[in-house]
Amino acid sequence: MTLHPRLSRGWGKIGQRLRIPTTSQHHKRLNVFGWVAPLLGKMGVLRCPKGNRESFLACLSQLYRQIQGYQIWLYVDVAKWYKGEEVWSFIKTHNRIYLEYLPPYQPGLNAQERVWRQVRYEATTNRWFESLDMIWKIVQDTTHSWTKVKLKHLCNIS
Repeated sequence: MTLHPRLSRGWGKIGQRLRIPTTSQHHKRLNVFGWVAPLLGKMGVLRCPKGNRESFLACLSQLYRQIQGYQIWLYVDVAKWYKGEEVWSFIKTHNRIYLEYLPPYQPGLNAQERVWRQVRYEATTNRWFESLDMIWKIVQDTTHSWTKVKLKHLCNIS
């Protein structure tokens, strides 16, 4: 997510365009990793300095701590940071986690993508933020306000 507003439909007066203030800063980016366990109605988000392997390993650690007593099947896309010796070592030493790789260009198969789409819609669409910290706060507030039922619905689980 960036400081540049994400625009969508909105209400406005007839004959006037909806205007969202902006400083048009495209270079600053909020990197967030997340996971969702739809059957349990749980999810997690983690702010990271970069979208890289170290951040993914931090997300795996958070997931492992949060989901106790279950085997964890994590479905990820084929981004390069989901692979590598450090990831394999983590998986070997944390024997409740299994990684499954989704086919390329299939975001519809990844439940977390549905969660991200809803977060962007509810938290950041048609809004301007002064800082990345403000975006992070609204992302946390939005996701923490969701019920287990809503999370299951977002992931197409009845």
